[in-house]
Amino acid sequence: MEYKTQSKQQILDFMVGNPDRIFKASEIAQSLPEISLSTVYRNLSRLEKAGLIQIVGAAENNELQYRYTGPGRCEAKMHLVCKDCGKFFHLDGPALKMLQLSVQRVSGFELDQQQSVLLGRCAGCSGRPRHSRRRHV
Repeated sequence: MEYKTQSKQQILDFMVGNPDRIFKASEIAQSLPEISLSTVYRNLSRLEKAGLIQIVGAAENNELQYRYTGPGRCEAKMHLVCKDCGKFFHLDGPALKMLQLSVQRVSGFELDQQQSVLLGRCAGCSGRPRHSRRRHV
């Protein structure tokens, strides 16, 4: 059985406090300067194995990005993630059903909606110049 460390709890609290965002480990370390980057990576791995966070994908520099997926969070929803600001949005209802049916009809592939993330640019960022990247929390 694994015990809770103060660093692990601080990282989890940070993720819980920002439930609608994705973060790179370097951004978390920057927001929690008392925790080293290697400690952030180690604890993100543990939190991911525990099912409390999810790896969303890689940023342009191939650095993994993470989001909070703790208990009762985002069940039966797919996510749209803005690559510029890091915010994510729920896709559910008729739009999700149409997407699932279309993918299944074309490829025979059945989507796992809780684990699926579509990357793009949100309405707020699509009007901004591309050089204005993610804000740090």
